[in-house]
Amino acid sequence: MLDLEPLLRPRSIAVIGASTQPEKVGGMPIRLLGELGYAGRVYPVNPGADTVQGLRAYPTIDAIGEPVDLAIVAVPAASAPDVMTQLGRAGTRAAVVFTSGFAEVAGGAALQQTLAANAQAHGVQLLGPNCLGAMNLRARMFATFSPIPLTGVPPVGEVGLVSQSGAFGAYAFALAREAGLGLSHWVTTGNEAGVQVADVIEWLAHDPDTRVILTYMEGARDGARLRRALAAARDAGKPVVMTKVGTTAAGASAAQSHTASLAGEDAVYQAVFDEYGVHRAPTLEAFFRLGYTLARGRRPARWHARGGLPADAVAPVAIVTVSGGVGIMMADSAESLGLPLPPMPDAAAHALRTAIPFASTNNPIDVTGQVVAQPKVFLDALAGVARCGEYGSVAAFLAGGANAPRLWTELQQTVATLATEPESAPLLVSGVMDDEKRAWLESRGCLVFREPAHTMEAVAALAKAAAMEALASAPAEAHAPPAAIAPPDFPGHATALSEAEAMAWLAEAGVPVAALGVAHDADEAVRIAESLGYPVAVKLCSRTILHKSDIGGVVLHLKDAAAVRNAFARVQAAVRQTRDADGQPAHFEGAIVARMVRGWGEIMVGVRRDPVFGLVALAGIGGTAVEIFRQMAFGLAPLSRARARAMLAQSRAEALCTGHRGHPALDLDAVADVLVKVSRAAAALGDRLDTLEINPFIVGADGLCAADAVITLRHPG
Repeated sequence: MLDLEPLLRPRSIAVIGASTQPEKVGGMPIRLLGELGYAGRVYPVNPGADTVQGLRAYPTIDAIGEPVDLAIVAVPAASAPDVMTQLGRAGTRAAVVFTSGFAEVAGGAALQQTLAANAQAHGVQLLGPNCLGAMNLRARMFATFSPIPLTGVPPVGEVGLVSQSGAFGAYAFALAREAGLGLSHWVTTGNEAGVQVADVIEWLAHDPDTRVILTYMEGARDGARLRRALAAARDAGKPVVMTKVGTTAAGASAAQSHTASLAGEDAVYQAVFDEYGVHRAPTLEAFFRLGYTLARGRRPARWHARGGLPADAVAPVAIVTVSGGVGIMMADSAESLGLPLPPMPDAAAHALRTAIPFASTNNPIDVTGQVVAQPKVFLDALAGVARCGEYGSVAAFLAGGANAPRLWTELQQTVATLATEPESAPLLVSGVMDDEKRAWLESRGCLVFREPAHTMEAVAALAKAAAMEALASAPAEAHAPPAAIAPPDFPGHATALSEAEAMAWLAEAGVPVAALGVAHDADEAVRIAESLGYPVAVKLCSRTILHKSDIGGVVLHLKDAAAVRNAFARVQAAVRQTRDADGQPAHFEGAIVARMVRGWGEIMVGVRRDPVFGLVALAGIGGTAVEIFRQMAFGLAPLSRARARAMLAQSRAEALCTGHRGHPALDLDAVADVLVKVSRAAAALGDRLDTLEINPFIVGADGLCAADAVITLRHPG
């Protein structure tokens, strides 16, 4: 982990390129540090001035005469690399470089490389260049040239905010202040020539002043670094809320397999976020709403993980409402989020029906507008479901009821009492009320929303956070290491395995595959077919022609020897009419004769090498229409069984295995184990693997059976 202490907790700060004019880039940090209460030492460095904004100025960093923790650099781009060298020699351990004109402009990449190399050579942690800086709210440290803190600073709190974009970071700072969301740190990383978003996440995961991490990210160059950071946050029980932009499939290149063309860039990022329990926020409003929820909300004691994955945890919720219509809306939201709605316990239901005969005691629990005349009945129902032990959370819709004096007084008594009972379920409220009432409820651990659907989203987020915190104290099942399988025998220059080689390799890894043999003439093809039993398929065997059906290299459902001979001749002729990369007739390596596999559905399973995150597995509905339906789920390889089960559910491939239309139901754990074995076989190939694709896996009474496989390779090294 990078040591960001001198960057984010500096005891002294030098401003290189300090300006006497506070509104300038080199002047604003000095003004902010002076006016907003920074207690450390500040050293302006300006060779042309004796004083800067009332502080003694120094001609160089060396003239200060003692090491400085942090340097704020506001000099022309061409001078910045030399400044890094000077800082290193003076013992400065970190630098924030505001200056632009580096890799974000044409011809600036080389200058940025020099800047980064000089900083690294001299042990300077570099934030930027082309960044808006960093803040430590608790230490009143403002290493930024943004004037926005002058108009007000958010309260000191437990939310760390890190952004690749300076503009987003400044806007988010203003919104946090408007929402009263307490911040611990605020960091923008700019061009990331040194410190990356991942480094800040990892540091905040170990920071005792931070409980929740809000992150804006456009992309990651170092997937291993980001995964390590997210793992650190997960293991520390600190939720990460992520707004990741750039959600198109532009990062996925069309290649020789469906695996490469289907796994778009955003799908891979989502697989990473799923793996580490990241809360994804599609909008700025959701970004801060989740930050508010996770920073202030009490975690439910009752929750369960769907499919065994803590990241998919849900909590049973009781909805108590004064409006049947809104209760239905909240129930719809709950269902879409997978939140269970257990019925009201009998005793509590009987008490409510006795008091209000026309109240609905199902869940949602509708006390109706009678709440105005009988507020105690509403509040007794609220307290009853909170205490009964059946629910993880209680979501109440008050409409404008909080503004009714009698209801508000009794609501305060109920909420204050429940706040002293740690075993009661957390309470979340939606309705219209003034800021004073909202603040009172929040001070007693009750989250408040105007939009009822946001209440349900908060319930889901808190359930997920509770599960991830439990995972931090009792680590989940670790990925088992790849099976010890000897790599298949192929030439070092090979770019692919033939289907026969791929199927043999998978069989050795424990993956069920169709029985087959390789024939080099028609007689041998007949002998193999008769040993396997009809019907059979005859397919081209080739390391260079991977999509065999495109050239007529696949013939299916052959029922006798004559059909096999004819199919062999057709496949051989198809190869002779195909040209290789040099324009010469393709070489005929033989034909695969495989037993036809019977079943009622097809699943595709693949593994591809992502340039950022390494091996990524995918699974979903397979067959010839795979690219039409594109119903895929993703996970980081090698897969755990829990992740494989979740992928089956997410992609709807699970539906083929659960006994529909009279077919027998399969053991889903056994199906998931097949996916795990495929992913481990891929991992065992190490850096040589480019893509592995099995399309289709036939779904039959005996489970899955691979009917075709493609493995492409990368050049050694």
